[in-house]
Amino acid sequence: MMMAPVPGAVFVDDDFTPALETLLPLCLLLSWIPIVYNLVFLLVKEKESRAKETMRIMGMTDLPYWLSWFVFYTLINTVVTTLCWGVLLVNVITYSSPFYLWMFFWLYGEAVFGQIIFLQALFTNSKYAGIVSTVMYFMGVLVNKLVSGNDVTRISKVLASLLPQVALMQGSAVFANYEGTGVGLDKSTSSIIYYGYSFNTALAMLLLDFVLFSLLGLYMDKVIPSDFGQRLTPWFICTPSYYRCCRKQRQRAQID
Repeated sequence: MMMAPVPGAVFVDDDFTPALETLLPLCLLLSWIPIVYNLVFLLVKEKESRAKETMRIMGMTDLPYWLSWFVFYTLINTVVTTLCWGVLLVNVITYSSPFYLWMFFWLYGEAVFGQIIFLQALFTNSKYAGIVSTVMYFMGVLVNKLVSGNDVTRISKVLASLLPQVALMQGSAVFANYEGTGVGLDKSTSSIIYYGYSFNTALAMLLLDFVLFSLLGLYMDKVIPSDFGQRLTPWFICTPSYYRCCRKQRQRAQID
């Protein structure tokens, strides 16, 4: 009688997994540093030179101003995201869905734009704005050290992911685990919780970070005391007169 082992699923153990878990988010963080520095510098420079106030005097509202910056940044973000994603397609992304990784990188870039809006509201001097903002941007990595253990609760990791840098590193750890074991990251595995975190959680938190930091930055840009432009009261969003004023201006523009 002949005996043979029962065939089972192939087990893949890639030694590159620990390196991928660390190097992937680090390379992405470094890729966006020049963008953070230059964009914060340019935004604060516009305030410092009173170019922003001049455009407001000429009739430009906040919506087209920030929308133009958003479109400009999104084009840059899409190019950088595609380049980083294209590099990983060469012998790195083997088992996972490439689209999930591209969306992960792109949402991180958009979340960084929200941080840029938030950071530029804190400065009135372009000379220091770019440098200090870059340092603050990179310091977000240290927060991930507090929630990087396997015994950390899920709620702690989710709350820490209110910083895009933490969401990036947590999502990269999930991706590295699935890719390194040969399972791959796709629609069926992206929602599975791995040590209190899932890849879909990272995507959702990056989208939330973009909205949250953008709204907070736009709010602070109107209320923080500054030498440039008129400041509003902190509770202006609760006053009906603010919205009535905007509505009257729009109606007057349509009539003209």
